[in-house]
Amino acid sequence: MTKQHFILAFLISAMLVGCGKDTKQAPVAAIPTPPPISFVDSEFTRPYKYHNFKVETVSEILGVEPNAVGNIEVETDKHHILYEATDGIITYSEVRMLETTPCSLNESFDPAVMLDAVAVNVANLDPQTRLTHLAVYYDHNEKLKISVACEQDGVPITVRFSNKYYGY
Repeated sequence: MTKQHFILAFLISAMLVGCGKDTKQAPVAAIPTPPPISFVDSEFTRPYKYHNFKVETVSEILGVEPNAVGNIEVETDKHHILYEATDGIITYSEVRMLETTPCSLNESFDPAVMLDAVAVNVANLDPQTRLTHLAVYYDHNEKLKISVACEQDGVPITVRFSNKYYGY
């Protein structure tokens, strides 16, 4: 049994403890379910799915130790993914699309292609801003602000996910 399977089995068994007992406790908030193992190994990624998880949990799922400031970084040949934490909880993520180097501030790009590369359907998003080098969307279902940007000439295009700056 892999570490990820163990974690998932532990979470399920913890939720089942006490089933059938008649208790008068206040309802407990639902514990988010981590993405499946196949998601982690997939060429597609939805880093926002790890938002609101403890750094330790995400670290175990991904098999990557947090850095000195408590953030997690994962790099493949296609992506560099950063998961930022606030008080030990993942609250922000970004994906640098390494295959898009070099981008240019003066050349437009198709944000739908970048979003598709991180398994986000642009049809489900509410467009907010579109400039040559930047596209901003709201995902009302996930309560996310998503931006796709070329920050400066010669760097990869970056896709960012934030609950903190979601506008509604």
